[in-house]
Amino acid sequence: MPDTSHQYSNGYRDSQSSTNNHLLTDIEQLSIIAGQNLAESELANLNISIPPSDFNLEECWYKAKLFEAATKRAEEEAQKARGLNEEKRQLKTQRQELEEQSLQLNREKDQLQRTKAELYHKQRELQERELNAEAGFIEQNRGALAQLENQTQGLRQELEHFYKTISQERQVLIAEIEQKRVQVNQEIAAERQEIEAHSNQTSEERRLLRLEYRRVESERQLLEEDKQALEEKIEQRTAVKVETLQTKIRVLEQQLEKSRELQKLLETQLIQRLEANRKFGQKTPEEVLETLDILGREKAELEQTLASRLSESAGTRLQELEFQKEEWETERFRLSSRLQELERSITYNRIAVTDLETLRDEKEALEASNNRLRAALNELKAQVNEAVAQSQERSPFPECFRMDGDTRLQTEIPLCENIPDLNEFARDLRYRIALSPIEQEKRLYYSERDVRAFLGGLAMSHLHLLQGISGTGKTSLPVAFARAVGGEYKLVEVQAGWRDRQDIIGYYNAFEGRFYESDFLKAIYEAQCPANRQRIYIIILDEMNLSRPEQYFADFLSKLEQDSPTIGLTTDLDKPSPKLFQNGNILPIPPNVWFVGTANQDETTLELADKTYDRSHIMEVQRNRESFDIPGQPYPRHPISYQALMTSFRNAQRQYADNASRAYQFLNETLADFLERRFKVGWGNRLERQIKDFVPVVIAAGGSLGEATDHILATKILRKIRDRHDTPTSDLRQLKEDLLQYWSMLDGQTEPEQSLFIIDTEIRRLEPGED
Repeated sequence: MPDTSHQYSNGYRDSQSSTNNHLLTDIEQLSIIAGQNLAESELANLNISIPPSDFNLEECWYKAKLFEAATKRAEEEAQKARGLNEEKRQLKTQRQELEEQSLQLNREKDQLQRTKAELYHKQRELQERELNAEAGFIEQNRGALAQLENQTQGLRQELEHFYKTISQERQVLIAEIEQKRVQVNQEIAAERQEIEAHSNQTSEERRLLRLEYRRVESERQLLEEDKQALEEKIEQRTAVKVETLQTKIRVLEQQLEKSRELQKLLETQLIQRLEANRKFGQKTPEEVLETLDILGREKAELEQTLASRLSESAGTRLQELEFQKEEWETERFRLSSRLQELERSITYNRIAVTDLETLRDEKEALEASNNRLRAALNELKAQVNEAVAQSQERSPFPECFRMDGDTRLQTEIPLCENIPDLNEFARDLRYRIALSPIEQEKRLYYSERDVRAFLGGLAMSHLHLLQGISGTGKTSLPVAFARAVGGEYKLVEVQAGWRDRQDIIGYYNAFEGRFYESDFLKAIYEAQCPANRQRIYIIILDEMNLSRPEQYFADFLSKLEQDSPTIGLTTDLDKPSPKLFQNGNILPIPPNVWFVGTANQDETTLELADKTYDRSHIMEVQRNRESFDIPGQPYPRHPISYQALMTSFRNAQRQYADNASRAYQFLNETLADFLERRFKVGWGNRLERQIKDFVPVVIAAGGSLGEATDHILATKILRKIRDRHDTPTSDLRQLKEDLLQYWSMLDGQTEPEQSLFIIDTEIRRLEPGED
């Protein structure tokens, strides 16, 4: 009988060994995840000195609870791993028990073999006895033989029954062990899936916490910048307030001088009043009036008395009295007028005295305020002097100087130094661009032609123009490209009031001894720090045509075509400058930087000049783009180095140089003369250089010669015939006919779609209703 128990024991041991190896692998992965969680928790405990203005305590508490839950989940996963270890030990114990049972079965089998041998030996003895038996013993031997045969038959049946019992028990045991093994494997697989799910969820929560930390750190930096700007505004407003108060003090002093003059006038009037009172015997006006009334009554009585005496003397006296009466009446009227005038003067004097007292109080308050302001002004002067003294030792470029001490920017990172196949790189880049946003439900679907054109533009020019209506993804394309290749980008929002280079790079304040660095200037400096100098760096000029780039970007339009462009900056050469500056005030423009401008086409924007178009790579970004299937998550890799990208461009330009020459020859020999004669459109050596740089890269990235030439023709040449009102449609139709006729000489597999679209659009514009 074959030893199936031994074979099963070996198979079970191998299965358990494989299962244990998987368990150990899962436990090691769980330990690694726990270690990562610990590192992320240490990162999350970084101190943030200044909370943002929109700091939400509930949101922070909620996120802390999320992190605590993630930590507890990691502990539970570790506990489950320990439980799996315990189950492993139990399985090992069961395996030992099964091995012992197997050994017991082997021992019983050996015992049965020995019993069988003894029975066989006894059977041989009986046969010998039968052969040796003689007459006289035959009946006795037959009876003994029958008895022995019965015993042998019973033993055989017992042996067969024992064999069947052992076989049945072995099958039941094997079935139970197999069922237990399947159940344990299922439980292990379920636990492994649950651990992987928890691990993915923990990684996602850790990634979200990392993003939240970066956002909070960014807001903290913004708050510090706002705080600095607020302090500058406070200093300016304090100076204005001091000047205003000083002016107010001068005005009040003038009012005080006028009040003093008015006081002197009132004192003069008061002296005159006192003199008048003295003349009237220090009588009050009422007393003077009463005296006049008495005199009047006396005069009336005298008149009545004289009326009865008509003597000459009486008449004379009467005339004298009447004359005196008239004088008294005149004097009385004069005194009454004077009295009223004095009363008004007294009223005015009282008001003036009140105003004078008020002015005196205000003067005292203003003098106290002036003293405080003078003390504050002295303090501010001291602070200004101290700041000026410190500024003599401080760099005029504080942000660039800070980058020199930033460990993150001063530490180089590992890079991908090789792009073996530009076609495969373009396809992979398209998938990575589609998956680049943080929001997983959002996808950026750009066509293969757009991706090839963008790569060719990188090889052709360091200035890109992405045109189209609002909302077509012009800004998203360079952002997604930078993320997909592991590079960096900086978004600079162009303002409508920009007129010169100071608006884009900043300006130097000679009084403060500081250069106010713009985001654009800081991005150029950051791009050449050790952490970024070999990485691809994109500076995005958002809504570039809100102002005229021929004005604020004029220096760069010419410098970008130079071999080693630099920017000259106004500064104090006696102060320390950042270490990447040349001669203290010259900042190089690193070759790993590309400037990508987005241009909306609406009534709020300006038309770009040919000077800008001729030096740029131009792309029209369409609104509707077809979606496509993404074959899973792309494999992780290091950021693409600038040198690797440029090397792949140079290799493509060497390999497909003949194709570029064919493209230029086609444009020069088939279309140049007609475009020059009928449309006054021509080109020079710059276009030839751009074709030699652009066309080979598009072909190496999976495109065709016709696709690359069509893009150059549409964006560089036919763009200039747009929106003209003096163009005959017959010339446009002739141009279309010539283009279709000669195009097969260049590429018989494709058609010049972009160029034909421009020509057809112009024909429809000039002849509405015509196709």
